[in-house]
Amino acid sequence: MNQKRAHIISIGHELTHGEILNTNALHISRELTQRGIEVQEILTIPDEYESAVVSIQRILKTSGIFIFTGGLGGTRDDITRKIISRVLNKKLCIDEKGKHRLTEWYEKRGRKYDKRDLMQASYPEGGRLLENRNGLAYGFLYRDDEKMIFSLPGVPDEMKWMFDNEVIPYLEKESSFDSNYQSVLLTFAGIPEYVLDKKVQKVVSCFSGLSFGTRAGHGITKVRLESRKEDIGPCIEELKKVLGKHFISMGESRLEEVVGSLLVKRKLSFSVAESCTGGYVSKLITDISGSSRYFLGGVVAYSNVIKEGIIEVNEKTLKKYGAVSSKTAIEMAQGVQRRFGSDISLSVTGVAGPEGGTVSKPVGTVYICVYEKGGKPWVEKYVFPGDREIIRYRTVIQALFMLYTILIDKDK
Repeated sequence: MNQKRAHIISIGHELTHGEILNTNALHISRELTQRGIEVQEILTIPDEYESAVVSIQRILKTSGIFIFTGGLGGTRDDITRKIISRVLNKKLCIDEKGKHRLTEWYEKRGRKYDKRDLMQASYPEGGRLLENRNGLAYGFLYRDDEKMIFSLPGVPDEMKWMFDNEVIPYLEKESSFDSNYQSVLLTFAGIPEYVLDKKVQKVVSCFSGLSFGTRAGHGITKVRLESRKEDIGPCIEELKKVLGKHFISMGESRLEEVVGSLLVKRKLSFSVAESCTGGYVSKLITDISGSSRYFLGGVVAYSNVIKEGIIEVNEKTLKKYGAVSSKTAIEMAQGVQRRFGSDISLSVTGVAGPEGGTVSKPVGTVYICVYEKGGKPWVEKYVFPGDREIIRYRTVIQALFMLYTILIDKDK
């Protein structure tokens, strides 16, 4: 059996119909990957008996670790136990202790139960149940010389508990994890993915036994660096050196978290004035617990009336240059800094679309300004592609990156 390769199979119409996101597969694949188990396949199939049998017959022809989620309850479409037992050519057995627990649960609540309900405590002959502390439906484990099969509930909190407390300890006991495996997620910003990819490739190629992959997300690019033999530490240090200010963090830390940590470290207070982003910057900043230590507040200055009256943008500036201009962005940043008395402030103004664009200021035109009290404003113009939501998101990320750049420059 290849204990270093896994297949994840999610069963349910709600997944194939796009009604819910497959967060179960996300959790499982992430946890397995971090332990050196290579996920070969993630498959989602509807809970339709015959077609599911065909799919699972194909999957179980190979060897390895197989983790199923969904279809273990007591309703009509909970058919995973039946499918897997049929493919394995094993009869379903009902665990007596599990049956007693289910019977007791139904009787205490005065609810009727039948054979279908008791099937929640069944497993293929030769296997065993997996405990479920968060629900009624047990999972089960079946293994032979070629396969290690885990079947878990689809309800996320039930699945996660069972995976973390039953599956992971079992795999560890079976020495399925690769102790030599190293993996780290690196976050970069302010650099196009294709440029970053070339720079990372050049650095990684100087180290043997390392591989990487990139994932872009409208201004933020994640790089997964992996090795099964060599230490990845020296490569990470070289990437930091080569990418400079574009390197944001290691691990799962987000740009807004890093910015917040730097503001705390520098003992700086922060305020923001937003127009086209409608409070998006403030939202991300205050998503971080403890942001009250540095974030004083913000103004959504969507109309010119608010720009003039609340953050004191000059009426002549708005008439001569318009709300979407470098002059207005500067006065917004300076005005909100005065209003809140912050050490540093930020402003954004632009055309998020789909309406409002002109030849000189097309949709996607954005001005961002970062201003330190008593210093010189730093204002930049951008023209972001995409729909309204993407333009707004890219604006926020670029604004935070500009703030981040100023904050890290204070160490130089």
